[in-house]
Amino acid sequence: MPEPSIEPSTEPAGEPPPPSAVTANDAVPVSALDGMGGAVALEPAPPASTEVASPRAPVSLAGGRDASASGEEGRFAFLARAGEVLSSSLDEPTVLRQLAELVVPGLADWCAVDLVTPSRTVVRRAAAHRDPALVPSVYAIAERWAPREDGSLGVAQVLDTGQPRLIPEVPEEAFHELTRGNAALGETWRLGCRSVMQVPLVARGRVLGCLSLMSGTAGRFGECDLELARELARRAALSLDNALLYGEARQAQARTARLQAVTAALSRAASEDAVAQVLAREVWEASGATRVAVLALEEDGLMRPLRVLGYPEDALASFTRPSDGVALDIRREAGWFGSLEEFIARYPEHAELARRQGAGARAVVPLWGETRVRGLLLLAWPEPRVFPDSERAFLEALAHQCAQALERSALYEALRERTERLRQALVTGDMGTWRLDLVRGKELRDAALNHMLDLPAVDSAVPVGDLLEHLHPEDRPHVEAEFHRYQRESPGFFELEFRVIRRDGGVRWLHSVGQSFAGPDGKVTELTGAMADVTRRKEAEERLQLLLDASRVLALRLDDVEEALPEVARLVVDHVATGCLVDLAAPDGTLRRVTAAHRVPEHDARLHEALGGTGRGPAHPALQCFHTGEVCFLSRLDASRCDDVSSSAAHRALVDRLAPTSVLSVPLRARGRTLGVITLFTAEPQRALVSADVAMAEELALRLSVALENARLFHDAQSAVRLRDEFLSVASHELKTPLTSLILQHNLIGRALETAGTSGPVTGRLNTAQRQVFRLTALVDNLLDVSRLSLGKLALERAEVDLVQLTRDAVERLEDVFAQARCPIELELPRTLTGQWDALRLDQVLVNLLTNAAKYGAGHPVSVRAGVDARDEAWVEVRDEGIGIEADALPRLFGRFERAVSERHYGGMGLGLYISRQIVEALGGRIDVDSQPGQGATFTLRLPRNAAEARPPPPPEL
Repeated sequence: MPEPSIEPSTEPAGEPPPPSAVTANDAVPVSALDGMGGAVALEPAPPASTEVASPRAPVSLAGGRDASASGEEGRFAFLARAGEVLSSSLDEPTVLRQLAELVVPGLADWCAVDLVTPSRTVVRRAAAHRDPALVPSVYAIAERWAPREDGSLGVAQVLDTGQPRLIPEVPEEAFHELTRGNAALGETWRLGCRSVMQVPLVARGRVLGCLSLMSGTAGRFGECDLELARELARRAALSLDNALLYGEARQAQARTARLQAVTAALSRAASEDAVAQVLAREVWEASGATRVAVLALEEDGLMRPLRVLGYPEDALASFTRPSDGVALDIRREAGWFGSLEEFIARYPEHAELARRQGAGARAVVPLWGETRVRGLLLLAWPEPRVFPDSERAFLEALAHQCAQALERSALYEALRERTERLRQALVTGDMGTWRLDLVRGKELRDAALNHMLDLPAVDSAVPVGDLLEHLHPEDRPHVEAEFHRYQRESPGFFELEFRVIRRDGGVRWLHSVGQSFAGPDGKVTELTGAMADVTRRKEAEERLQLLLDASRVLALRLDDVEEALPEVARLVVDHVATGCLVDLAAPDGTLRRVTAAHRVPEHDARLHEALGGTGRGPAHPALQCFHTGEVCFLSRLDASRCDDVSSSAAHRALVDRLAPTSVLSVPLRARGRTLGVITLFTAEPQRALVSADVAMAEELALRLSVALENARLFHDAQSAVRLRDEFLSVASHELKTPLTSLILQHNLIGRALETAGTSGPVTGRLNTAQRQVFRLTALVDNLLDVSRLSLGKLALERAEVDLVQLTRDAVERLEDVFAQARCPIELELPRTLTGQWDALRLDQVLVNLLTNAAKYGAGHPVSVRAGVDARDEAWVEVRDEGIGIEADALPRLFGRFERAVSERHYGGMGLGLYISRQIVEALGGRIDVDSQPGQGATFTLRLPRNAAEARPPPPPEL
């Protein structure tokens, strides 16, 4: 039984050891350990006697089955001393060194301590030997034959299972036979490897490492020694775990201190270069990386190096100008790559560049700010490694602080650029600065800003809120609300545009930019900024808006532009002028006032009262412009010119009330003719007209002229179409009279020939003449129908009609036509189908559809079907299997004089389908067509059966 230890054992007393524990009497394969002599399996040694006597130190620690009380006391003393020594330090190297010194030479001739690293590799961290000169050899064995945690024998097995190993005696002959030619194993035997114990270092359920004990005396170690070694390993593991926790705490404290130092350094860095320098230096020192690069992300997606340490020139060029056009993929999550292979698996497009930089671990950490990625932090190490969570969190925190600092530097740079631009503008332009001191309640304005407000051009200090008194009434509520908000909220940058009323009454647009600053208590104490006069830009925007709005109004009144002129005049006075007058040329060559508008309602009413008057002085700008066809611009209208403009005392009184300061008259010209004149004028407090207004007025006049001319052409076209339709109507009626007489004469001749019994060539020619007359009659009827449709005079006589009988009658009348076209006719009709329709017009539609089917489906059958759908609409379908219709011809198939085939081969005027559609739509129905080239065509006529359900027909086409 194992000897009891000071600490209570985890195994119940009196029970046999676990199956994985190898006792001195067990016959098992003996294995030299990884790092001690390699994984060499030996044949089992003969059972060792339980009475093995081994040389010991002065205080014997070996526990045999007949161990004496003094030996047990020695073990208790050893463990007590071990606990005291191991707990005396929290430094990992010190704990491991003290552990090795405890077991040599009292418990073993030499020992080694192997630990598992975070990268899951095994490293020899401590060793001791009875002969201190041989300690380097113990380390050298591990370097030549590195242990592995994932091995299957020796140290690897102990680390994997967490169970101890005991080899009481290693057979010398078998050992030398299996290690022949292996220098590392031979070195192990020279150090002394006749009896071996290996125990795991376990703490908190985690295997931290392995303690290997070697003796040069065969059979030295037994079960009691193994139990003692396990207890020693348990206490050593606790001390080692405490040391590791202490080291992690110190690292966390150091990283916290470094983060604080970085925060302080970044707070002093006001530029990108300074921020990148701080980040690169801190990361270089904290991570141990041999290459560090801080890259900024540009708007075009490329990288701009801010700070690069350790990277070669070709790598630097690849960051800024990738040769393959593929930039580094930017992701929000950091990329941690323990080896080159892991990096290439993520970024295969950068494999060649990565290989040129060598193997080892890499990290790609995005510099993620508040809104977007500002850049990348690239790190590289020369060897593979594993990144602990604490290190990842530390580097990501550094990157986040750097990104925030970069954002601040960008804001500082933007503010600096704005400040510089503002300073230049103050020197060269009409701009002014201001400052609000909320502590003293003062508003400070410079001379330039006071000059813009038409105040004395000197620096001034007035009570806070004085500027609000100069705001335009429409803009004051918004600006005042923003003004008070900036005084309450946290410091920030702001920008506003508003109108002010100068002391002389003029209105100016100002663009104000500024920033608020807080005092020690966090409250805003000061606002400062500058204002620029942007009236010209606003005026240009108003001119453009006027042209856009006028074009929209004119486009909606194409048929009668004169009705749109009052709205155009109102747009002019709303945007650019005080008043607007529009005169058009009368038939007698004089000007007639069409409309007028004024900003002031009182003056607007006076101008409308004077619309009927024609009095204008000889120097009136509108008259001069109308006679010369040139622009007349009076930038300043003085008293003498007002006399010349006026034609009477009443007219002069009206001019005095309007008090124009500038006048602009622009001709409305089209195709070499002057159609009229548009006149703009301004009055105080509105600004005077300038040359830019002349260009705008000319463009407006051009659009008015085009609209007027288009309206005139539109009315002329309507008149021409109306005359054409009247002519067609009259001509058709006139042609009907001789055609009717000619048909009667043909009939009389035919009867006379029949009575006389004369036949032969004369009868054949008469039949031909009759067919041509019938064809001519049909054409005249079509022309007459077209004229009626165009004039809206197509009359319908609705009555109860049987659509089925009407269809049968039409088919019977066209039997000869189908016979000549070799088209078998197939009818699929119900017994009856009645509705309120015009029988004569509906017969005309059916004849047109049937005739088309015979013409374009010659040589193929024609089917006619009819029925009623779910909406109680009657339908008739005429289908042929002829040449079909091209897809691009379908949309225009029902147009007037439109044809889907060559007139040379099929003839016709292209009116049949047009007239049919007009008749059907007048009856409230519609005609649908479905056709594919070479597969025939299907025309479907749909009609409501009740006249009350009929839809109103669309207006006739012109």
